Amino acid sequence: MSSSKGQEGLNVGVSGNPTLKDELTGCAGALVGLVESIDGPRKNQKVTLRMGAPDDLLIVDSNFGCNVGDFIAVAPAGSVIGDLVVSKPKLLDEVQLGWTSGSSNCSVRLNAFDLLPGDSVPSTRPEKKKKVKEVDAMGNEIVEEGQESLFTTKVKLTKEEKLAAKKEKAKQKAIKNGTWVEPTEEPEELKIASKKEIKLARVNAKKRREKGEDDVDTDQELEENGLQQE
Repeated sequence: MSSSKGQEGLNVGVSGNPTLKDELTGCAGALVGLVESIDGPRKNQKVTLRMGAPDDLLIVDSNFGCNVGDFIAVAPAGSVIGDLVVSKPKLLDEVQLGWTSGSSNCSVRLNAFDLLPGDSVPSTRPEKKKKVKEVDAMGNEIVEEGQESLFTTKVKLTKEEKLAAKKEKAKQKAIKNGTWVEPTEEPEELKIASKKEIKLARVNAKKRREKGEDDVDTDQELEENGLQQE
C-alpha cells in the first residue's frame, strides 16, 4: 500500500497511523561533574570538572557559561547524544539531556538535585532534594517542602538580640576571612561616689580590716564597686 503525499513518516497499515520519531533524544552516559575551575573568556572556556575522586578530573571546552562549585551535566567521550557518539567531552543543555524540547543553550545546573560528582544524570528531570530542618521527639526527620507550615511560630527577637546576632555574624565572617582581631577590654570608668556611698565604703572597709584584710581601705572598697572619690 502506498502513502499519499504529505504522509511520509506514517507507519501505514498500523491502526491509528502513529507518527514515527525522526531521531532518538536524550544522552546515554551523561554524568554529573563538579566545576573545579574555569579558564579563558566566556565564549571559549576551559572548564575543569571533578567526576568523583579528587584526582578524577575532566577538562571540557565550552561556551555555555557556569560557575565554580556548580554541579553540571557532561557527556564524556563514548556517550551517545541522540544517535551520535560523543568523541570529545562536552557540557549538556536540557534539550540534549532529553529533559525538554525546543531550544536551549546553557549548561544544566544540578545543584538542587540529590546528585554527586560521577553519578549518572537521569533521563528525566529528578525531584529537588529535600531539606531536613529538624528532628521530632520520636527521632523522625521533619522535612520542609515548599511553603513553611501554617503552624510554624517564629520567635521575635529583641533589639538587643538582633544586634548581638549581627555582631556575631560579622565576627564569624571576619574569622573565616582571617581578619578577626579580639577587641581589647577598656578599663571601666569609675563613677564619683556620693557622700552616702563614701560613708558606707568606709564602714565596710573597717569591717573587712577587723576580719583580717589589713590592706583594705575606703578607696579600695569604692573601686571594687565601680566608684571613686573626687
